[in-house]
Amino acid sequence: MELLAWLSLAGICALGAMSPGPSLLIVLRNAAASPRHGAACALAHGAAIAIYAGLTAFGLAVLITHSPMVFTALQWGGAALLIRLGWKALRAPAPEPDAARPEAPQQSVGRAALQGFGVAFFNPKVAVFFTALFSQFVAAQQALSTKLGMAGMAAAIDASWYCIVALAVYAGRNRRWISDSAGHRLQQVFGVLLLGLAARLLLTI
Repeated sequence: MELLAWLSLAGICALGAMSPGPSLLIVLRNAAASPRHGAACALAHGAAIAIYAGLTAFGLAVLITHSPMVFTALQWGGAALLIRLGWKALRAPAPEPDAARPEAPQQSVGRAALQGFGVAFFNPKVAVFFTALFSQFVAAQQALSTKLGMAGMAAAIDASWYCIVALAVYAGRNRRWISDSAGHRLQQVFGVLLLGLAARLLLTI
């Protein structure tokens, strides 16, 4: 594949990663906890993207996009995940004054990674996106290394973008650009948005 084609593919993958949606909300929520949580969420999200990109490069994503049962099952799983995370965000306790604040319990880094992976894996529109995208670049006689390189590049761009987002959010929180009370209100806004996205998804199933 020519250099121009690689650059075009990279640009489209970057635009896809930067588009707002439930993935961005999940990464933002985890990034507010710590850079480790944010990075774990971002890298796991990239791993799920690698799966879909790899399946598409080898022509297997057609089984998902053209199988109503699999497609619908993934949609239901995604909606359930968004509802659970949105409800947890809304139910998060408000911060106490600094003088009386106990050590706040924090979810594990592994759970943050599962959330990042799940929000991408249970989004069958990712398969649709890559099917439409890779069809412009994949050829029948293409080398295995090229197909793996395409999938790897898509995953790396996705994970890198969300790692940048996570670090930027945590830096703002760490420097007190966002107060604890404002952070709590922002988390509740995330909860409402996640529930709204889940409702929208359920209406389209």
